[in-house]
Amino acid sequence: MKKTLLTESALVKLQQEYDELIEKRHQISEEIKRARGFGDLSENAEYHAAREAQSHNETDILKIKEILESYELVKESTDKNIININSKVKVKFLDTNDVEIIDIVTKIEADPLNNKISNESPIGSVLMGKKKGNKVEAIAPNGVVQLEIVDIL
Repeated sequence: MKKTLLTESALVKLQQEYDELIEKRHQISEEIKRARGFGDLSENAEYHAAREAQSHNETDILKIKEILESYELVKESTDKNIININSKVKVKFLDTNDVEIIDIVTKIEADPLNNKISNESPIGSVLMGKKKGNKVEAIAPNGVVQLEIVDIL
């Protein structure tokens, strides 16, 4: 089984989320008990909604538990001249000449809308291990993307 890479902050965030889901499990259980008291379960919308919430919650618990049982902690790189997880990178998109600053993070911390790109994503994976001035090409869902690494911040 492939281990999930986690930074210290991602590990703390996952552990907090896991604890919250466990607490939510108890709340949902109480909602189910309360909804059972409304009578006929076949037409009891509150009961069915609570059971569905329970199903989603348990699925999320299992996903996080699986990650927490087999992860690899990523250590901060000492070489600031090579792109690694937690690097902040200024890149130039060669087709449009747009310049953006992106953070390379683990898949747990990825948030593309805030320019936090997973090290496993098409762009993140080709940037890993590269240096300032390197040009790379990534096969993204919307086609081939050519980038130049302007700076590692």
